[in-house]
Parts: sequence; structure tokens; C-alpha cells
Amino acid sequence: MRKPLDHTPTPQEKPEDNLDAAMDMVAETISPTRKVSVSGDESPSQAQVIIRTTEEERERWKSAAAASGMSMSEWIRDIVSKSASAKLECQHPANMRKVYPWSETCLKCGKRIRG
Repeated sequence: MRKPLDHTPTPQEKPEDNLDAAMDMVAETISPTRKVSVSGDESPSQAQVIIRTTEEERERWKSAAAASGMSMSEWIRDIVSKSASAKLECQHPANMRKVYPWSETCLKCGKRIRG
């Protein structure tokens, strides 16, 4: 016999709630889509940087990250890493370098590439 739609269960008729069990089963079968490691050596990320920003700017960054198919933290790490490389590493072409077996130096900016 079907119960009417407006039927409220009594305490003895506790409805069966298997949502938690179903979510646990789903969680066991899926693999994470985001990397735990953020560097090339596959070590897990442990350091944290907190950035204060306006809500509008945060939403703008979030939209840009989504448009790039990345999480906002991945997107920020990518941009900051590229900017750091441009500032700290020589960006000049290889033909502007003096190369020895023991070292390599940029003739344009004077930075020592290796050695």
C-alpha cells in the first residue's frame, strides 16, 4: 500500500537515508582531479601564501582561472612562477651566451646560467 504524498513519517517509521553510504561508495571509486604536488619533483605542497584582495578582484581571478581550466590556486601559482622566472632567470637566446664546459654566462645581462 502506497503512502500519501503528504504523509509525515512517525518516529517508528524512520525514513531510510542512505545518502552518506552512497557518497562514501562514490568517493572510493573516483580519483582526485587536482595534483597534490605543485613542483616538478612531485613533493606535496605544504607552504601557504595568503593574499588580501577585494571581492571583485577575487571573482575576476576566479573567472579567469575557470576560463583557463584551472583552479584559482593553480592559476595564481602558474602566473607567479612565470613572473619569477622572467625576473630571476636569463631570458636571452642561447646565441648570446658564452659557453665553456664548466660554465655558461649570458653576454647580454651577465647572469651566470650554470657553473
